[in-house]
Amino acid sequence: MLKFAKKFGHSYEKSFFRDVLRRTSSPKNIHTSLILNTHSTKITLKPTESVTSLDPSTSALDVINFTKSKELTTFSPGFEPFDRTYRNNDTDNATKEVMNLWPLLEACLHLGYLDRAFSILTSLYAIKTHRQFFIDDFNKYLLKYSEIGGTKNGPCTVSQLENHVFTTLQTNFSGVDYNDRTVSVLIHHSIKVGKTADPEKLANNINKYLSMGLKGQKEIMKNTDILTLDDYIILINDLKLVKKEDLPTHINFLFEKKLGNEGDNASNMNGCITNGGGMLQEQRHHIDLDKNVETLDKDGIEELISVDTIGMKVVRQTLLGLSLSDNQLERLQKFLEQDILSANHKSFNFMDIYKSLKTEEEIKQFDNLLEEINHERQIQLERRATDAARERWRHDFEESKKRGELVGIKKKLNVTLWEWYEKMLPLVEEEVRRCQEVLTKDKSLLTAADDKRLQYAPYMILVAPEKMTVITILDLLKLNSTGGVIEGMRTARAVISVAKSVELEFRSEKLLKNESNQFKTVNKNSPEFKMLVKRAKFSFRDSELEKSKILWPQDIRAKMGSILISILTHVATVGVQGRDPVSNKMITGEAPAFYHTYQYHNGSKLGVIKIHKNLVSRLSEDDLVSAVQPQLLPMLIKPRPWKSWNNGGYLYTQSHLIRTKESPEQIAYLKAVSDNGIIDKIYEGVNVLGDTAWTVNKRVFEVMSKVWNTGGDFLKIPAVTTELRLLPPLERDADPAKLRDWKLQNKLLANEFSKNRSMRCDANYKLEIARAFLGEKFYFPHNLDFRGRAYPLSPHFNHLGNDMSRGLLIFWKGKRLGPQGLKWLKIHLANLFGFDKTPFQDRVKYAEEHLADIKDSAEHPIDGKGWWKEADKPWQALATCIELNEAHKLKNPEDYVSHQPVHQDGTCNGLQHYAALGGDIEGATQVNLVPSSRPQDVYAYVAKLVVQRLEKASAKGDEKATVLKDKIKRKVVKQTVMTNVYGVTSIGATEQINKQLLPVFRERGVSFEYSKYLTKHVFASIRKLFKSAHLIQDWLATCAKVISKSIRIDVDERSLKNGTKPDYMTSVIWTTPLGLPIVQPYRDASKKQVSTNLQTVYISDPFQVNPVNSRKQKAGFPPNFIHSLDASHMLLSAIRCGRMGLSFAAVHDSYWTHACDVDIMNESLRDEFIKLHEVDLIERLKNEFDDRYRNYLQIMQILRSSPAGIKLLVYRKKLETKLNRPVTIMDEIYLEKKRREYLASEDKALVDKGKNMETSVSIISQYSEEELKSMESASSSSGIIALTPLKIPDIPPKGDFDVRELKNSKYFFS
Repeated sequence: MLKFAKKFGHSYEKSFFRDVLRRTSSPKNIHTSLILNTHSTKITLKPTESVTSLDPSTSALDVINFTKSKELTTFSPGFEPFDRTYRNNDTDNATKEVMNLWPLLEACLHLGYLDRAFSILTSLYAIKTHRQFFIDDFNKYLLKYSEIGGTKNGPCTVSQLENHVFTTLQTNFSGVDYNDRTVSVLIHHSIKVGKTADPEKLANNINKYLSMGLKGQKEIMKNTDILTLDDYIILINDLKLVKKEDLPTHINFLFEKKLGNEGDNASNMNGCITNGGGMLQEQRHHIDLDKNVETLDKDGIEELISVDTIGMKVVRQTLLGLSLSDNQLERLQKFLEQDILSANHKSFNFMDIYKSLKTEEEIKQFDNLLEEINHERQIQLERRATDAARERWRHDFEESKKRGELVGIKKKLNVTLWEWYEKMLPLVEEEVRRCQEVLTKDKSLLTAADDKRLQYAPYMILVAPEKMTVITILDLLKLNSTGGVIEGMRTARAVISVAKSVELEFRSEKLLKNESNQFKTVNKNSPEFKMLVKRAKFSFRDSELEKSKILWPQDIRAKMGSILISILTHVATVGVQGRDPVSNKMITGEAPAFYHTYQYHNGSKLGVIKIHKNLVSRLSEDDLVSAVQPQLLPMLIKPRPWKSWNNGGYLYTQSHLIRTKESPEQIAYLKAVSDNGIIDKIYEGVNVLGDTAWTVNKRVFEVMSKVWNTGGDFLKIPAVTTELRLLPPLERDADPAKLRDWKLQNKLLANEFSKNRSMRCDANYKLEIARAFLGEKFYFPHNLDFRGRAYPLSPHFNHLGNDMSRGLLIFWKGKRLGPQGLKWLKIHLANLFGFDKTPFQDRVKYAEEHLADIKDSAEHPIDGKGWWKEADKPWQALATCIELNEAHKLKNPEDYVSHQPVHQDGTCNGLQHYAALGGDIEGATQVNLVPSSRPQDVYAYVAKLVVQRLEKASAKGDEKATVLKDKIKRKVVKQTVMTNVYGVTSIGATEQINKQLLPVFRERGVSFEYSKYLTKHVFASIRKLFKSAHLIQDWLATCAKVISKSIRIDVDERSLKNGTKPDYMTSVIWTTPLGLPIVQPYRDASKKQVSTNLQTVYISDPFQVNPVNSRKQKAGFPPNFIHSLDASHMLLSAIRCGRMGLSFAAVHDSYWTHACDVDIMNESLRDEFIKLHEVDLIERLKNEFDDRYRNYLQIMQILRSSPAGIKLLVYRKKLETKLNRPVTIMDEIYLEKKRREYLASEDKALVDKGKNMETSVSIISQYSEEELKSMESASSSSGIIALTPLKIPDIPPKGDFDVRELKNSKYFFS
């Protein structure tokens, strides 16, 4: 056997996109460099040096040497670039085939279909470009083979598995060699089947396999998804063949605590090893909603009318996983009986307990206990959504049955959903049964229907029918009114969404199963050991998620989703009633709840699934949230820290650092920088955001719930409306103008009704989640959009939400106000009332003058004078009033421990970045980059400039200017000034201004004409104020235009056969100051037609590389570049504040911390902005573009009669004679490629050949840029196409503003 165990030195690459994308070319074609804004001498921390050991005032930019050099470091990301001038169908198809075979292999192995899995392996092996990575697939098969055995008598023996490995590799997969993962499988199997046999024989086998290792024992031992804790214990303690130092870090932690110590007989499962699962066995107890759950009493908090008692119990006990087990209650009770609090509490508001603690030791003990308990609860929070929903529906059905309420149209929504579930489940089970049958059926007996079912069968049986049924119902209800479809959803979106949810459930179950299998034998109960196990489990999840690289094919998703939706639409009905035209009596019946149809949307015909209006009405009522529950919620423990591009956030739900919308190009660049350790500071910044602990503001929630339960209209919460009331119909012969007006008015009423219903549902959602999390300590995991901006992963309730959401949130940790904190709390209140354009002392004075109003608002929020409701942000104002009132109850208000976040907002932050980039002194002054005695108001200043322009125009007799000059207020121009920096178009700006002028002019047509006129003056005023900044904005757009219209030189010779014009494949790509590569994702989508039993749907292929959309690339680049800078500034500030121990949160350009820490945070914001802009970012960008796109060409039209045109025509005539066919542009690209290869050769003869070689590009290169400009043709009739080297335009001149002046600008963020 050992003769096959050759040690090959090949690099075993496990990474997903590097694997996939590398296969599409040979290494010689990989030359596009990822440009990084780092110094060529990169600083890396030593293993013993942590980030926190650095000086807290050190900027992350300093750590990566960003500020020390303008040089650029380049490296190859190691994948085939996406901007080729051609598309190679052979390699594209090979990649797609691999991507389609991978999930099929995974499914067959999971189900134990080894013969089918082996057949798929054979297909993968046949793909030559995949051959070097094939061993990874074989090892997956081998692991399953070792588990279920290849013999009729059960698991195979050690020798049988060993022979199977090397015989199969030699006979079936020649040229493929084993690796260290193969060795891990052999070792695991040897221990599993041989630990009770002869110890000497077992030791000999293990020794033999260890000697086969290609990269040493560490590489073998790191495969924790193969080797279990039991394996490690036997290898170290029993056999003593492996050293602890060779174990993965998280496993070694456990051994440091004497896991399976040498005094124990580890192999016999004594001591710390049990068969019972111990403390790590996940709670899977039955969910019983019939019992009263006293532990969820919220200390007298009034229940929301929208949720009855059982619904609330389900939210708390099952779906949210927030209930406390008996064991957890015992641990809490033990802690509470230490005379810290009365032991008579029947509920636990953790925030109240936390606030009552007196000593640091008590707080530390409580924090440790809460973290331990919440880790267990978090697992339930993520894992039990479908079970909870099903049980809730069943309970309500049984209760309604007892009360005789199962007849009629007024059944509770949960009752209806349970009826759907019971009708749908048998049909889903039957479909699963047929899928199982077709997988085992003789191929010769397969019918046409069997062949179709065989495509999706392996995926259909991965998840239990019960869960798939619930998932389908929940997903379809949650998609209501999405994608521009009122009272329905797009069919393509629905089928993909349902299948994705099933896939997500499968992945979560698989991860949990693997984790349970790894840790099931641990049973030590000391708190210290539990913490180590938790740490080990985190690391295990990290390594498991790192390996996740498989996505179900889109066509499989479409077919699976359509089948599940078809079954649901077949059985789902809703109660209806109507009047019998004959008897004139009201009758009731059942109608389909969903139906499939087509409708036009933006000029396109769409297949849609519509929802019956009666069900839509039910969904808008109060029990929506108790029926359709959120799945991504705030976390009870700190999120898994981001360590790689696909590893962070929730415990069992995989997330990517970047929200890419299935953009493999962005993922490939992200993977490259992550593997090279370039974006560790990005991870650090995002982790700071996720580590901020929050809780719900109980006082504010109480006010909201009382208001909500009245059902009336309050602030931006609309009143309950159950029925749409339209205007009565007109007479049949009504005037057409009146009829048109009647239709318009009814449309407005319908839109208003739909809008109010949506707003109330949204408010209901937020309040339900807030109520469930009252008294809890929770966190918001974050990730980034493609520009680097941070967003919480929990979408429904977070600090990026509206005023209601923000008013409900406070920091878990409290800090003493002190004199500065008290001042900032008052300033914060003034800001919330819109009193934010005055000096700080005036804002403090404003708050102090309203102390009586503050007290009344805090103590009588509903029945008082209601001063807080006058604020721009009333709910946040109420929270601040309560905080200030509580502080002033103390003898010294500065002693008050505050939990209230205080915000510091930038002054039109996008313009602040543009002013720094362009060096505009006046612009920088107006956005508070220059020190001033009072804050500047850029919106008011632009309004002033606009009025000046209008007055001049009016003096010259311009009637529109005369009408408008007295009507220009700050708010008229504010939104346009704010969005101008982000690329708002003239049409968009006109609409913005029209919203402000419509109340003045009343008639929409008149208002629109004046708005259109005024837009020109607003744009001109902004350009005047930010002249250099706008030149940069124009430069960015021009760069994007030429880049997206460029062509790469490395054309494949095979593409010459068709001679077609090359596609424009080049995205605009740049690197942020923190090393994050940004890839603009704007490409023309290609759709794939998939026939389903609902309709033929058109789905996008996430792995298809399509030409770029040049228009979107150009329009998107200027705002996206600025967003990437403000995102960098935010992350830099987060890192700095995190290192200094501040609680930090951010809403893009609004930064939050405790009142007492605002001054510290503000200093950090200024310092990081200065360090960011001290380097000429535009010059760096130009250098990056010059390097990245240096070998690219662009197409231009030149005059036929010009000197260059005449030379080109003569050259092409000669070439045409030589080729004996018409010359194509692909010919010219190929010849230029060869010329450059000759010039780059080390062979002097080839270099000389290149110098003497004439190409169309070399001809054009003889002329200067000015000469070519003079020869350019505006018309294709008078011009000819010419290839020229891509030229990034020169940078526009910069103004004289020095960003270091910002150091003393106290109103920069205020």
